[in-house]
Amino acid sequence: MQMTTLRRLTACNNRFGRSMNTSQVRPWAAIVCVFAMILACSIPVCGQPKVPAKPVPPRLMNDLAGMLTSSEVDDIEERLVALNRANGVQFAVVIVPDMGGYSIEEYSVELFQKWGIGEAKEDNGLLLLIAEDEGRLKFETGYGLEGDLPDSFLGRVIDENLVPHFVEGDPAAGIVEAINTIALRLTGEEMEPAEEESKGLSPDALAAIVFFAIVIAFVIAKSSARKNRSKRPPRSGGGVYRPPSTPRPFSGGGWKGPSGGSGGSSSGGGFGGFGGGKSGGGGASGGWK
Repeated sequence: MQMTTLRRLTACNNRFGRSMNTSQVRPWAAIVCVFAMILACSIPVCGQPKVPAKPVPPRLMNDLAGMLTSSEVDDIEERLVALNRANGVQFAVVIVPDMGGYSIEEYSVELFQKWGIGEAKEDNGLLLLIAEDEGRLKFETGYGLEGDLPDSFLGRVIDENLVPHFVEGDPAAGIVEAINTIALRLTGEEMEPAEEESKGLSPDALAAIVFFAIVIAFVIAKSSARKNRSKRPPRSGGGVYRPPSTPRPFSGGGWKGPSGGSGGSSSGGGFGGFGGGKSGGGGASGGWK
């Protein structure tokens, strides 16, 4: 009796499994595949961002969204090339219409790496990415500039130089101000507010320094006068005293400052091309929308 019941249950289970395989499993599998395809098509962000190709001929100012006029683009390009000549930093400004659903952090890193902004051994590249549709801004720095251009400084450039002009509808003015501020920072003339406060002197300390400087200068002058009198030869025999001749100033081999060298740019006056620099992941971001 038990064996008969077991055989009936087994046969029933086999018939149910065959019916599921033919009438239910295949339709449900098809539905799952279609749903997965729809879901995959509805999510644009997968893998790495598709960034624009490196410009040919190479340029530092790249307006791929038509946000600026041609004269504004040329003016900014000249400023960026001049900055590159002065200190070798490759500062690229790239304006894109949109980022295809990616975050600006992902997009800026991918663009920096694909273009190789900066020199390979120096990693002295700087990217300003501007996404027009999203209204986002991002500075991406190379490894070699993280100390010179800290995140807090670049964040201040975004808040004080870029965003106000972008809100007013004059992005070119904001980019120019950002370039000028960064150029001053690289030459040591622009500091963080905290650094300016720490390097400032109180009126009492400044007065004390001036007083001691005057006293030291007075002592040195008196000492020099005594030495000159002791070295003067006696006036015997009707001779005439002749002071020792003053040596002529050195006129050869000194540093003469910039003389129009390329500093990483092409000899024709334009930008010579990116050198394969790498990003350190540092920088700052913001937005105007």
